[in-house]
Formats: sequence, C-alpha cells, structure tokens
Amino acid sequence: MNTPLDELIHGQLDGTLSQKQTQELNQALLENPEAAGHFAELSLLHHALQSGFQSGTLSTRHALLSKETPSESTSRRIHPATLPWTLAAAAIIATLILATHLRPVSTSTPIPTANTALEKHNTGFAILTHTLNPAWTGVAPASGDLLPQGLLQLESGLAQIEFFSGVSLVVEGSAALEIISSDEMRLLHGKLRAHVPPPAIGFQIHTPQGTVLDLGTEFALDISDTKNELHVIDGEVEWHGSNHSAHPSTLLTEGQALDLSSQTNTPIQASRFTTSSQLAQHLTTHQNRRFTDWQKHSASIASHPHTIAHFSMAQLDPWKRELSSAQTTGTIIGAKVVPGRWPQKKALDFSPNGSRVRLHIPGQHQALTYSAWAKIDSLDRQFNALFLTDNYGLGEPHWQLLADGRLFFSVGLGKGKKHHIFHSPPIWDHSHSEKWLHLVTTYHAPTRTCTHYLNGQQISQEKAPPEKGVSALIIHNAQIGNWGLPTREEPDFAVRNLNGRLDEFTIYNTALNPSEIHTLYLHGKP
Repeated sequence: MNTPLDELIHGQLDGTLSQKQTQELNQALLENPEAAGHFAELSLLHHALQSGFQSGTLSTRHALLSKETPSESTSRRIHPATLPWTLAAAAIIATLILATHLRPVSTSTPIPTANTALEKHNTGFAILTHTLNPAWTGVAPASGDLLPQGLLQLESGLAQIEFFSGVSLVVEGSAALEIISSDEMRLLHGKLRAHVPPPAIGFQIHTPQGTVLDLGTEFALDISDTKNELHVIDGEVEWHGSNHSAHPSTLLTEGQALDLSSQTNTPIQASRFTTSSQLAQHLTTHQNRRFTDWQKHSASIASHPHTIAHFSMAQLDPWKRELSSAQTTGTIIGAKVVPGRWPQKKALDFSPNGSRVRLHIPGQHQALTYSAWAKIDSLDRQFNALFLTDNYGLGEPHWQLLADGRLFFSVGLGKGKKHHIFHSPPIWDHSHSEKWLHLVTTYHAPTRTCTHYLNGQQISQEKAPPEKGVSALIIHNAQIGNWGLPTREEPDFAVRNLNGRLDEFTIYNTALNPSEIHTLYLHGKP
C-alpha cells in the first residue's frame, strides 16, 4: 500500500524516510506537478516553523497576524513572488533525491545539469536610496547599495533607507543601527523617522529600552544619552518595554509621545525629525551646488594644456548630432541624449544597436589618459567599448570593458604581432547598474606602464615587457562607445556598443598622476 503523500513529504523534511519511501516520494514528485507544488508549500512552512520567531521578534506580532483571514495569512506566508523559487527548489530537491537513489524514470523529464545557467542572486533586506553628506564609520555603503544583515554607523549626514517590506526610514547622524531582516531592525542610538505602509504593518525596531511594534503608522525615535523618545506622527504603535520596565506594554496613537526612560507621556515634537520631502529639498540644494562647482572645474579641464578632447556633454541637443569640444568635434550615430549625473545636464546612451561617436584626434603621443563617467546597464557582450581606434595598427590603443567587469587596455603592435593586455580587477557587476562610476586609465609609452583607476583610486598598475612597447601612441580616426565599421564586402560587425551611458569624456596626452585623478573624481562625483 502506498504511503500518503503528506507523510512522505514530512518524512523527507525530517530526514526519516527509508530508501524505498524516498523512491516513492521521488516518483510522485516527478509524475505529478500538483504534488511538487504541495511539496514546495510544506517545505516553506517547515522552514518557517523551524526558524521560529528569532531575533527578539514579538509574540504580539503573531497575535496581530493571526487576526487576518485565512487567505490573507496564507498570502503573507507564501507570497506569489516567492512561489516560483519554491517550486524550483522542490524540483531541484526531487532531482537530487533521484540522483541519489534512482535512474531517471523518463527521458522527457528535464534534469538540471552542471551546464544549466544559474540565475543571478543578491543579498540584502533594504536599499540605501539617498544620502546627503554622509560620514560612515566602518562599512561605508553608497547610494543604491543593498543592505544585508549587519551594523551601520552614520557619524553625520542624512540617509534614506527603503526596506523590501515597504518601510522607509530617514536616519540622521550620529546614528548606529542594525539591519536584521526586511521587517526588523535595531536602533542603538540616533534619530530616525519611519513611514510604514499597510503591507509592512508589524515592522519592529528594537532599542536598548524595548521594542516598537508598528500597527500602521508614521513614527519617530530619538535615542541618545540625553533623550529616549518615541513620537507617533500618524496612526499607532505598540511600545514593549524591556523585562525591567515598570510598564512593559503601551499603545500610542497619533499625536502621542513617550519618554522611554521614565515611561511618561511627553509633548510631541515631530518637527525635530527630517521627512522624506525635506531630505529631497536638501538633496536638490546640494545637487545644484555640486553642479555649479563642477561647471567651474569642467572649464578648467577644457583649458588644460594636455587636454586633447573634452566632451562635457552639458549642452547636448537630441537633433544636433554633434559632440563638441574646444579641441575636436565628434559625430553622434545612434546614441540617445539622456539625463546625466545631475538633472541639469545630459549624457549619451550607447545602448541602441550600432551606437557610437566618430571623431579624429591627430598627432603622436608619448602618453595618454582616458577619463569617463559611466553608468552601465549590463556587460552582456564579450567586449564592451569605451574608446577604440578604428583600426589596430602600430601604437593604436583600445580601451574597453570585458564581460566579467574588468577594464581592458591594449596597444597595437603591428600586423602579426600579439599585443599585451592590461587588465584591472573586476570593477562592475549587476549591483552597480544604477551607479555613476568614474573610470580612468593612463598609459605611459616610454615605460610601457598602464594604470587603472576607479572612483579616484588606483586599482592596478602593470608594466609590459620591453618587446611589447611602442615608440608613440596614435589615435587618428576613433570611436567612443563602439568599434567596428562594416564594409560592402564584409557587412557584418561584432556587437560591442556599450550597454549604458557616458557623461563627460576626456582624453589627455599625458599620464595624470594619482592626485590629479582623485581631484577629477572629487569635482565630478554627483
């Protein structure tokens, strides 16, 4: 007699199945998609029960969630967005069981192999969406970074954090906070203002004095040596004091505040806490000031005695297909005019197929520095062009990015001779797709030395062997953001256009030193 499916599944999750029962379960999962889905649901539930309410999670929250209807409770436990992952996990588990105990029962059953493409994964519970003049101690995240479990110490400035649950915080330094999960954190000290939408009801913030349990609200906390206050700006929260508190549980509603040390009500002072709209106003003022400073510095770059091309991209016109500088003019093909590092300026997006800027830079040079601000959507091709000469003859340099995120620089040595490649460490992955990066590469021909920089910092330096050197560097006809010109005889060309945008592109006929490159970054960062 066959063992009931639920009994087999629970036995597998508990590790008590015999080999015969394992074979029976595997057969059921392979033959019945509904059984696989049921296995996935029970696996998720098993994991939740096994994890329990950890990290100081309150039993009150469980009581709150238990008031939901069965359908609401189920949707909170197994969110539709997570179900495909769970089903995939069930399929993989079934395959692993099969690999251990059985031969495949059907050649039509898809079985993952070592060559199966793996889906990209991230780690984190929240996103650092905006910062204003931040000074961090220890880990220093940047705007756009995912925030995993761990401590963040903001010594000064403002930071906006958006949890995946929907909670949005504005944190004011000096503050120390610990990310625990998408719906739980700890504030050790500092000021914050939290907005909690309905899908995130039950969000918890632990403090040294106790825990705030949100019931759908906007509230603020001020934890310091002189103040320990909870302010309810809208909605309501539950305050749960520590075990030593005389009043361990208090319900606060709109307009109420609590002194967490004395457990007494205090007048609300919500204006002391920065709102998201106020942060936006501060950021706008900051960006305007940064843009004005950049304009002055950009003018000094254009007049630098070693600048041989400087495209600020400040005045791009979608219908005027020219990229102008004081030294030379480029012709825009395909690339779109898009927003740049600041709202007041533009950039060029090279994602459209075939996009490029064609230009000519005469002369021979003993050294070169390439500087570009780039916002990359993906590196989905083997070679992703930054700046390349039309051909690859003696002394002609190529600057690009590889699919694995490394900067790539090389100089042509003439027909039949193999060039030397200067690689940087990887500087890009998919987590950087929303960030402006300052990329710089210098090459000094007499010493055959190439140096790569990222965001003002040197990341690699290499010297080519003597036989790989050239007496001079030559650009002449070249392309920004692409390479390869089709001909009548050979109409095909490799897809190498950069999938992303460039903002401010400069070439110097000298190898700038680390201090000069750091200055470029400081004046140019948004």
